[in-house]
Amino acid sequence: MILSDIEDKTTIFIDANIFVYYFSENSRFNPSCTEFIERIEKGEIQGVSSASVVQETTHRIMMEEASLALPDVKGKDIIKYLKSHPETVEKLEINREVPDRIALLKIKIVPVDMGIIKRSQQLKAQYGLLSNDVLMLQVMKDSNISRLASNDSDFERVDFITTYKPFPS
Repeated sequence: MILSDIEDKTTIFIDANIFVYYFSENSRFNPSCTEFIERIEKGEIQGVSSASVVQETTHRIMMEEASLALPDVKGKDIIKYLKSHPETVEKLEINREVPDRIALLKIKIVPVDMGIIKRSQQLKAQYGLLSNDVLMLQVMKDSNISRLASNDSDFERVDFITTYKPFPS
């Protein structure tokens, strides 16, 4: 299913990749993610995400920003470079705006606590997903949300959710 298939009045959880595409104007998925976020802003659908997803989005935008600022550094070496060059991190500004920009959207942000983290661990064994993914699933379970906006095909093996993907322009 794709993002435009989401019916009005649906509550849907938003994965970090949707925010990344939304904030990345040059992404081929930007138009469909922008349309999706605009539907939330109009109140047609209800968007929910979590504090951990906001943090993941911020990190991924920072990596994109660093890649553009450091064309001579290979993608796999960006984190190592940034750790050894804190002055470069200090100059990266776009990523620092991400939490405020998400906060301005009509999206409910669910806090994450140790209870959620602990409960999410069982989902690793059940679905073979990584830590950030099972944390999202646990927030969804706790919030009774069964629809997910994500471009991550790993979620297709989760039997209690329906995933809606962005489509390229």
